[in-house]
Amino acid sequence: MKKIILVSNDKLYFNQTKVFSEFNDTINIIEGLSQKNYLYFISRNNEIKGIFRTNLKNKFQLKFYQIKNFNMKNKKVFMISITPFNFLVFMMLNFFHKNLEGFVILRSDGFKEYSVKYGFFGKKLYEFFFNKILKKLKPIVVTDKLSNIKNFKYLKIFPSEITKIWSKNLKKPNLSKPNLLYLGRIKKEKGIFSLIELIENLDIDYNLNIVGNKNKLSLTNNKIKIFKETSNKKKIINFYDQNNIFVLPSFTEGYPKVLLESLSRLRPVIIFRDIKHVKSKFRGVFVINRNTKELKKTIIFILKNYEKIQLQMKKNKIPTKDQFQKDLIRIIK
Repeated sequence: MKKIILVSNDKLYFNQTKVFSEFNDTINIIEGLSQKNYLYFISRNNEIKGIFRTNLKNKFQLKFYQIKNFNMKNKKVFMISITPFNFLVFMMLNFFHKNLEGFVILRSDGFKEYSVKYGFFGKKLYEFFFNKILKKLKPIVVTDKLSNIKNFKYLKIFPSEITKIWSKNLKKPNLSKPNLLYLGRIKKEKGIFSLIELIENLDIDYNLNIVGNKNKLSLTNNKIKIFKETSNKKKIINFYDQNNIFVLPSFTEGYPKVLLESLSRLRPVIIFRDIKHVKSKFRGVFVINRNTKELKKTIIFILKNYEKIQLQMKKNKIPTKDQFQKDLIRIIK
């Protein structure tokens, strides 16, 4: 059994037999790594249990004061994304242990993300983190379209949380009017505020259902409804089934799990040109400019041609959670 130091910016909650997180993609990585490795965690602590969890007994929470005298022999680092917290951990590890080696998984384009959130200064800050960390840690990327990644040798992986349940009992959609769905984080870089602005200017009847953190949105438009996020797969699948088009309005994405989920339930997806690379070879993904006119035109086209689009979508080869975790284990050997 190999020993891995897992560095995560996400807030994690631990008990004797489980690890909890607010983010399923983090739990997916932890599950994969823990299958054949002992995990030492350096992360932010959560005082409450996140909605996602995994069983894990072979683990140890490593504190900052323990880093200096920690025995790094035969151990590798696995960093989940580049963030200020993760950079601080990296600098401490690198200061006390010169022969540091391992991996950093880049799940989105940090250059674009920090630029959207913090402007020019944010982009330059991320560039500093990026160059320092990639001198020691080998990047694992979800797309080769990330900024500046071609300057480094990298490994590629296809994250997925798709299991057999996603292809069972497919439901026929109600096409009487556009029932649009957004499922994800309520953050500026995710484009949800941009989407709401575009949607409210539509001159056609519609519903927009948002599944996320209800506390971060307050709306008066009765055509837009907000639902609390959930970890229950059946409830998540039902959200896709009750709607007929998924909209992914992000300004930056790596390899979004929601796109795979929507395609698995045979629900077409609309994305904007900022993230056109995520379309890849998938059928049923429509790339448009970020304006109300194109959004309306595309919605009408999809509803009029729904059955033909679904027939094409059935040809998609959707990556699975099982394969992602196997690839992850293979990469870090």
